[in-house]
Amino acid sequence: MRDVAIIGGGPAGLALAHSLVERGVDAVVFSPESPWHATYGAWRDDVESCELGAPLDTLVRGAWSTVRVVGTREHLLRRPYVVFDNSLLAHSLRRTTGRVAGTVVHVEHSLEHSTLHLGGDAALDAKLVIDATGSGAFLARRSKPGADAVGAQTAYGLVFAAGRAPAAAQIRDDVFTLMDWSTPPTFLYAASFRDGHSLVEETSLFADPPHDIDELRQRLANRLGADHTEAARNVERVNIPMGDALPSRTTRTVGFGAAAGYVHPVTGYSVAASLRAAPRVASAVKHALARGELGQQLALSAWHSVWPTSLVRTRAWHDMGLAVLRSMPPARIPYFFDAFFSLPPQRCAEYLRIDSQPAQVRAAMLGVFARVDFATRLRLMAAPGALLRALVAR
Repeated sequence: MRDVAIIGGGPAGLALAHSLVERGVDAVVFSPESPWHATYGAWRDDVESCELGAPLDTLVRGAWSTVRVVGTREHLLRRPYVVFDNSLLAHSLRRTTGRVAGTVVHVEHSLEHSTLHLGGDAALDAKLVIDATGSGAFLARRSKPGADAVGAQTAYGLVFAAGRAPAAAQIRDDVFTLMDWSTPPTFLYAASFRDGHSLVEETSLFADPPHDIDELRQRLANRLGADHTEAARNVERVNIPMGDALPSRTTRTVGFGAAAGYVHPVTGYSVAASLRAAPRVASAVKHALARGELGQQLALSAWHSVWPTSLVRTRAWHDMGLAVLRSMPPARIPYFFDAFFSLPPQRCAEYLRIDSQPAQVRAAMLGVFARVDFATRLRLMAAPGALLRALVAR
């Protein structure tokens, strides 16, 4: 009988396992032996105090003191940004955690514990099961019965060896280009890393239906003046499902990370949110176990730490932000981001975190509303249903 079994060995699953083990909780992770291929970036102040198993600077492949955003004009933000070295981060989080290189076929719940069936006669019992697979495969379906598939954020990126990046990408070693909206409805994400490699990526915000990867490849080629895919060392194809409702908090298998809806509705980021939440959830699970909680009671305690009531309200405001942004024509989006990144840095940071308080997110949205021109302001008022849901959640 294990205390906690975590299904999924990505950043979210390993971060939670690491924080549980640090608190003396017996945790095991089920995941295949496979590398992480995505690019995991984060604002430095979002992750520098997280439990990473090693100093932050030893776990990154790039760090920048300045971030560049282009709406209708250029903004140089003095807020440091980092991109993780996936192998170093995985190794650091995994060192203290037991991992089973197996596949969980299904989970069976009894009154006081759960049984993970691994195929054949193999099985393992645990007091609590955490789904950190990112797909929600072990959770109750979050979309409404019969609803169409949700949208996604998509991207097409090229990784170049040192000195091979196209000049048209305008990559600077000391600046991270987070968003270049020169050619909406998609934007450029680009950087040069410590090892000399560079990344240029054509990215869309949430879209339903999602932007096709081949379309993004063509848009990147248009931006760079040619299709440089053959000259690239690697190709990144990104698809982040977004837009679904949060999972039910009465499900015995508890979600964490993207499986719990930690993907920010506007930005698509989730890794920093998972790293920040891991200590909070691990502490709650530890205290629940110490109280002797089992079965549904233990799962509810875990769920309440994954999504405290205040953060559910924050999510409602973020969902409203996505609704009003989707209501805008592509030509107005650069104006929106001009206004957003003109906010005080702390206000921007509060909006971009899923664990900010509702009042902080609300204040950031009002700040954007006050800064945009009249035409954009009308568009921001075009989603009364989303505003009503956010007010009710308040």
